[in-house]
Amino acid sequence: MDRNFTLDAHGEKLLQQYRDRRHVFERLERLAYDSISPALRDITLNAIEHRIKEERSLAGKLELKGSKYRSLEDVTDIFGIRIITFYTDDVDKVAAIVKHTFDVDWENSIDKRKLHNLTSFGYNSLHYICRLPKSIVDDPEMPELNTYRFEVQMRTALQHVWSTIEHDIGYKGVTK
Repeated sequence: MDRNFTLDAHGEKLLQQYRDRRHVFERLERLAYDSISPALRDITLNAIEHRIKEERSLAGKLELKGSKYRSLEDVTDIFGIRIITFYTDDVDKVAAIVKHTFDVDWENSIDKRKLHNLTSFGYNSLHYICRLPKSIVDDPEMPELNTYRFEVQMRTALQHVWSTIEHDIGYKGVTK
């Protein structure tokens, strides 16, 4: 890790669980991506990205909000998929496909597009917190594939550019 994080015992425990279960997240990432990407073939996409949260990023999150998480299963963005469309209408089409493909945790999902009125500009993205349904994978040796949640972000290319700028400057405090 690039910098030292000050984690309490609970945060250290969660970080060690992350290390121990990295292979689960790698399989989850592959299964989720392989399930959603063919379903999107009829939509012209700008990009589809996927990643597992880096250890230093998780450590930073745990340093700030570690007490919020009872277990690693409470962290909803250890793995994520970002689907970037060219057009706003396509975001809703992608959302329908995601709803059909994965089990969506509606309580923790958010449509940040609804946080702004039509004349304002800001971070606009649709975030679904999902699980893999057993119809995709039902592995008795790795049941956590169906319990760990992951985030699917859906947005237009313009929203993506804005969110990248806002994230780097506002969230991470990076200036270039």
